[in-house]
Amino acid sequence: MVWPFSKSKTQEASTEVERSISEEQQLTNYAKGQKFLFEDTKPKFNNESSSMAAREQERASLKEAWNTIDVKDFSVEKVLSIPCFRDAGIGGFTSMFVVGSVMFLYHKNPARAANWGVGGFILGSIVGWEQCRMRRRRSFQVAAMAKQTVAAKEKPMLKQVKNIDTVKKEWEEGSRNSKPWYKFW
Repeated sequence: MVWPFSKSKTQEASTEVERSISEEQQLTNYAKGQKFLFEDTKPKFNNESSSMAAREQERASLKEAWNTIDVKDFSVEKVLSIPCFRDAGIGGFTSMFVVGSVMFLYHKNPARAANWGVGGFILGSIVGWEQCRMRRRRSFQVAAMAKQTVAAKEKPMLKQVKNIDTVKKEWEEGSRNSKPWYKFW
């Protein structure tokens, strides 16, 4: 059903074309063959309204993103599937144990050792996470370079084999021999 007071898409397109034609005709200081400067043209977009629209769209996208967060996203399976989470956890617990033990042996105060242990856990987790991400990023770069190298490399095996029929005959003769290539003593 079409509402009588709504515009159709063709009407909207025609009004946009008419607007663009009228904007082009507004240049009054232009003569044929004369170069005109960027300042002479009318801006295509209104900066104030576009920035406001961008802010509204950003707010809307943040609100939509916040609404998509669920408690199930923080389950053990989901958290453990994060790349580098395991390495960061191992580094954090190791540094927590080492720093907490050293501080306990030095100060003989369990509360102080626990505080230092938590700090060691945080620092160790950050270092472990960053090291893992750096190794992972480097491995992706190496894989991309290997793909490029293989794609650019010529296929030497296709050029080396000149007479395929003789190679096939030698292969068949070799497989017919009853003498094995290995020898038991």
